Amino acid sequence: MNGYNSMTGILQTVFSTVKLRQDGGTVTIRIDRPEAQNSINSVLLSEMRSILTGIEENTEIKVVILEGTNGIFCTGMDFRALTSDVEGKLASRDSEEYYELLKQFSSTGKIIVSKVDGRVNAGGIGLVAASDIVIASERSTFALSEALFGLLPACVLPYLIRRIGYQKALMMTLTTQVYPCERAYELGLIDVKANDPDNEVRKLLLRLTKLEAQTIKGAKNYLEKLWIIDEQTKQLAVNTISELAGSDQVQTTIKNYLSTGRFPWEGK
Repeated sequence: MNGYNSMTGILQTVFSTVKLRQDGGTVTIRIDRPEAQNSINSVLLSEMRSILTGIEENTEIKVVILEGTNGIFCTGMDFRALTSDVEGKLASRDSEEYYELLKQFSSTGKIIVSKVDGRVNAGGIGLVAASDIVIASERSTFALSEALFGLLPACVLPYLIRRIGYQKALMMTLTTQVYPCERAYELGLIDVKANDPDNEVRKLLLRLTKLEAQTIKGAKNYLEKLWIIDEQTKQLAVNTISELAGSDQVQTTIKNYLSTGRFPWEGK
């Protein structure tokens, strides 16, 4: 069944941070928080995880496409929520949920395709890195900006290292540089660069939807076992984020950025 309705219960749900569409064996999740530059908050994490859980047993659905809106794919953590989190409790909870979402990308029996057309920053890089296939338009840009604010991309890095390697992930973390599409392709962060991402996705779906659901699940389960990201890795990532997010320095830096729009080194 095409469109936004489906006999599958989860696909009939109206969400507040995403829009959902099914077209045959493909489900498209569109991040839809334009007022917050498609940043990640607790509701977005909960809704995305519930969607993936809700469609997991539906063998007719083989591919999940993740996309953004209005030239923004995802810009990472919602700083507005973070500044009210003086004890780091929200950061701890959301970091754990975010990490579990990335893990779900890896472990689900669906092929996760990120279709990027615009800006990707911070936690958005994690969504890209944990995806099975990434297609990006020529205008897309990619950056890990956390270190500018005294934070670290702790939850992103296990999946980013898996995708592009240790040294390149370290470089992205330390330089906080904005990479154009071409450079992201050279790094291996994206798999296909295209003038028309929609057309590339259509061509890709012609092949992906021919696979048996059990074959997809088996391939992903096997490959996941070749790169072990365990509970200890998660706890290290979550603890690192919560400690940093609750520090006075990070809180002050982020509040100043939200109120002035200036980065920490500007105006000094």
